[in-house]
Amino acid sequence: MRATAALLWLAAAPAAARRLSVSRNMALTIGDATCDVREYGAVLDGTTDDTNALQRALDACGAEGGGVVLVDGDLLMYSVNISHSNVELRVAGRLLLGDRKTYYQQTGNASAVIIIAADDVALTGGGVLDGRGLDWWQHRDDFRPKALKSGDTTRLLVHNFTFSDPPGHCLELYADFVELSKVNVFAPPSTGIDPSEESHNTDAYDVHGAYAYVHGCNFTTGDDNVAIHANHTLVEDSYFGTGHGASIGSLCDSWVTNVTVRRTTFDGTTAGCKIKTHEKCSGHVWNVAYEDLTMRGVKNVFDVGMFYGDPGDQKHTTMLIENVSFVNITSTDHQYDGHFNCSSDSPCRGLVFRNLTLRQSADEWSCDVGTGDACCAAARGAVHDVAPSGLTKCLEHS
Repeated sequence: MRATAALLWLAAAPAAARRLSVSRNMALTIGDATCDVREYGAVLDGTTDDTNALQRALDACGAEGGGVVLVDGDLLMYSVNISHSNVELRVAGRLLLGDRKTYYQQTGNASAVIIIAADDVALTGGGVLDGRGLDWWQHRDDFRPKALKSGDTTRLLVHNFTFSDPPGHCLELYADFVELSKVNVFAPPSTGIDPSEESHNTDAYDVHGAYAYVHGCNFTTGDDNVAIHANHTLVEDSYFGTGHGASIGSLCDSWVTNVTVRRTTFDGTTAGCKIKTHEKCSGHVWNVAYEDLTMRGVKNVFDVGMFYGDPGDQKHTTMLIENVSFVNITSTDHQYDGHFNCSSDSPCRGLVFRNLTLRQSADEWSCDVGTGDACCAAARGAVHDVAPSGLTKCLEHS
């Protein structure tokens, strides 16, 4: 891919092992053991705390050089660690997060429901992790665990799996060579519904490692559908329902390159193509492509800004955003075309807009602060076959 992970094989595999692959981009090595959580004391009735049984099964499989841990019922849990390599957690039932108060007491505020610190780890099986997030969302300023977090990890696969109502960020993955295939993340939006049911800060996938590949996924949530913080990311053939769009950032003193989002539908997101950086920051975002996208009912088709948050009068930065292309994008029923709010200290440059059809009655470019010139600041680029045509003047006058 322009942003594809090269096929990476494990150099030293366990003596008895198998390859696990769902695309040509990555293969994992999984050990040969099989560990059914029932054999380690799990009751699987959805009400008995089976955390320790699941942890024992994960550790036992790991101690045998890796293998498959099987969960085929409703497993109530709080937090577990996958600390051995070459392990596949195969869930055919549901992982049910226990209550908030007990989570605090039992885990000491563990950072995630599932914490991975190992290589060649997979989560599969068609099952569900139900984060039972409603109680957590009503305490949005308090600690909230991620659903799945990884650190110091190489080769991580999540395939055919659903995350429902995560307490906070869902997939917070500090891992190189990640593949998400047929993954669903479902949480209510953060606006437009009963405030008591809103899910805030429920990012579907925060990309913190190089070579991330997302395909065939449905991310319908209350915050960023993806939030990209690392190099060599490809998102394709997916569906983004409610959420904040395909975001790069927010960034400060960061360098991000080789990012592609393509053949994806945005349905009711607050933004489509989004890049957000902070004021008074260095860094570089370059070689980014948003292409072959379909949008319906989004708020802003484009949201590119160097002053994320509220910087007041301190609108200065040395961050550079350049060589970003927006190609073959169609949007209907959106509220605004979008804005490009860059810095006169470091203008956005090399922006390319080609074959954009944003269906609206007027030919003037629109954004949430007005129309025309108000929507472009220090943005430089080339425009080809774009409707509305007002984008050309907007950029020329910025």
